Amino acid sequence: MIPEPGEESLAVLLLPSKLEGFELEAHARELLSIPRVIALEPSRFRTPRPLRNAVGIRQARRLPFPGRPRMIVLYHPAQYPLARALLSHDDELELWYVPPDAASLADSAELRDLDHLAREHATQIVAVRDGGEVPDADLRERMRQLGVINARAFVPVAPSRRGSSRRR
Repeated sequence: MIPEPGEESLAVLLLPSKLEGFELEAHARELLSIPRVIALEPSRFRTPRPLRNAVGIRQARRLPFPGRPRMIVLYHPAQYPLARALLSHDDELELWYVPPDAASLADSAELRDLDHLAREHATQIVAVRDGGEVPDADLRERMRQLGVINARAFVPVAPSRRGSSRRR
């Protein structure tokens, strides 16, 4: 799939925490070395459970991407509400899920439910090997097919402000 001129294909990493100190930081940094890959860290503020879906929908509408997201890489089910909101805006957007260790979800029914939903809606699940290695050859190949990885220079498209008008 080749993007239209001026419309860059992007991959969006939804990180579960700040990049520094994240258990799969090395993998995320490798992907971030690709010019058309961007990362979103979660808000510093904890959203109350009843508002999480609404906040995810609002965030998805307001994110000024410098191109068109083609792939979301989800690292933790806590970020699934935002992923779901982004997916609802584009039928061609793919979700790739790199789930955390199941033991880390054992104490939270909510996280287990979100994990189940993420697995259900994922285009592909990428299992982390012992030692934290992420076998991502299929992920990178799909990035090539979607135009995220390509030889063209990255020229970001300036995001437009919906509903804004300037008067002179």
